Amino acid sequence: MNKHKYIKYTILLCITGLIVCGSAGCVQQKKIQPEILWINGTYAVLTELNGGDYTLLGGMKANEVNKRLEIESLDEWWGVTDRASADENLNWLLDAGHRTDYASLMQSLEEDGASELEQTELAEYLGDITGDANEGIYLAKAYDNYVNYGAGAIDGWDYCRAASLCGWYYIAGYYTEQEALDKSLEIAQTIQKSFSSWDEMMDSYLRGYEYWSYESGDARREIYEDIKTRDNSPYLLDWNLPLSVGN
Repeated sequence: MNKHKYIKYTILLCITGLIVCGSAGCVQQKKIQPEILWINGTYAVLTELNGGDYTLLGGMKANEVNKRLEIESLDEWWGVTDRASADENLNWLLDAGHRTDYASLMQSLEEDGASELEQTELAEYLGDITGDANEGIYLAKAYDNYVNYGAGAIDGWDYCRAASLCGWYYIAGYYTEQEALDKSLEIAQTIQKSFSSWDEMMDSYLRGYEYWSYESGDARREIYEDIKTRDNSPYLLDWNLPLSVGN
């Protein structure tokens, strides 16, 4: 997925959300359950960044306008055009994702003696190799994360995006609501077992974002901290909330 997420799409979403949801054709989603809000919390930062509503499954109301927008978006940014390609992308995130290449690259750097260099020296070295000083800085930072957090340092990046895909697949019509909830629940349970708190999950997500994008995650962290202060914040929910969604 491209690191820049459809600005035009976000604007259209905001506009159509205001227009369509008052019409007879608007499909009303069920009142949010704590378990679903917990699931939505795994990608609430991205939902907020895209101008969506993190209290709704998939970050938006399920209606025909948003369905068309989401189909277009998934095709453009993920190459998802049908149920088969939807499953393929989701399975890649769950089975491998960026964390697999991350662990392999960091192990290679370690074997090449990266631990013998200070972070600034490593950044300069990697910048020379890649021909991009900025890339060198973020790769050196990624290696430092590897040293401090291990091969699973960026697992949250893959798992949180996998949860977001399930919601988007529902909006696009590739998954039924129950299918999206069932799969999201499985992913959320994995996330819950992998981390001990919302903060720990978000730290891992942001480490992955910076590794993937070669950009600072500070803006996303600010969004996270802001959401934490709101009355409807998923981050007010107990991290160890029992996760099960009834049919």
